[in-house]
Formats: sequence, structure tokens, C-alpha cells
Amino acid sequence: MSVRLLTRIAMAAAAVSSSVVLASSLELVNPAVRAMPPTASATGAYVMLHNNSETPRALVAVESDAAKMAEIHISEMKGNTMSMHQVDEIPVPANGHAVLKPGGYHIMLMGLKKPLKAGDEVDFTLVMKNGERISMTAPVKSPEDMAAYAKDSASMGHMNHGEMKHNEMEMHGDKHHDH
Repeated sequence: MSVRLLTRIAMAAAAVSSSVVLASSLELVNPAVRAMPPTASATGAYVMLHNNSETPRALVAVESDAAKMAEIHISEMKGNTMSMHQVDEIPVPANGHAVLKPGGYHIMLMGLKKPLKAGDEVDFTLVMKNGERISMTAPVKSPEDMAAYAKDSASMGHMNHGEMKHNEMEMHGDKHHDH
């Protein structure tokens, strides 16, 4: 083999191993999707992203075959009104975490292709700012299980996404959605 070929192989191996290290440095903790009534066209998904590396990360997109659209959103109180809008990214600090939870950052699945019932699983691809794509499977949880889930994340937030009345919410951002 030529030195040139060996150099290319070494560079390719370094790039692959770097990607593997980055992939293994992001831990997905406790993913969940909220079960909705059969007529619902949208639902939320949640997870904690724990970054075990010295490099800040950012979630910039989500893909899922379970819905026509999957987007990253934030819900926040503005005065007496709950506002939900799409965000460009969710930062995950170096050696820190970002929590996607009811009442805060979350994944919105809109245009559900079929009803999601408790016990189902939903596959996602999380797209990071550096181009990395991470697979995630989240169980669909019943309203009762989601209430417990929301309580468990109470230290990370104070609002239950299931209690929001989406049709009364003010929507912001480039895209508006009917829920």
C-alpha cells in the first residue's frame, strides 16, 4: 500500500472513531411519548439529553415516521397565556444536560399517521448540529403514567403538557399548527 492510501485510511478511521465517541457521549434518559385519544392529530415526546463530553452539543431537528411532522418546541408562560412555538435548537451544554419535558422543551409530533396508544413504541432520529444522527425509541405512556412521569420531572419543570389546551394556545414561529 502507498503512504497516500494509508493516510486516507487513517483519516477516515479517525473521523469514524470521532463520530462514535460523540455518539456515545450523548446519553438519552427516560424517553416517553404521551398517549392521546384516537382522534388526536398531535402529541408530545420527552427525554433528557445528557452530554458526557467536553463539547457543547445542540439538537436541531427530529425525524419520526409516526407523524407527518416532528419538530422541537418550547412551551412557556407569557403573562397568563401559555405560548408554544418551534425553536431552532436545544443546547446541550458540555458535561450537562437538556431536559425535554412537559411544559418546557419537547418534541411535537403533528399529523399522527395512526393513533398512539399506551404500550406502543415510537422511533425517532435526533439530528444534532454537528450532523450526527442518533436513534431513539420511546414508549407511549398512558395519561396515568404520564402524570407520574410529569411528577418525576417536577424538579425540572412545573407544568404538565397534557393539561394544556392546545386550541387556546398562542402559537409563534415560522410555522403555525392546529392541534
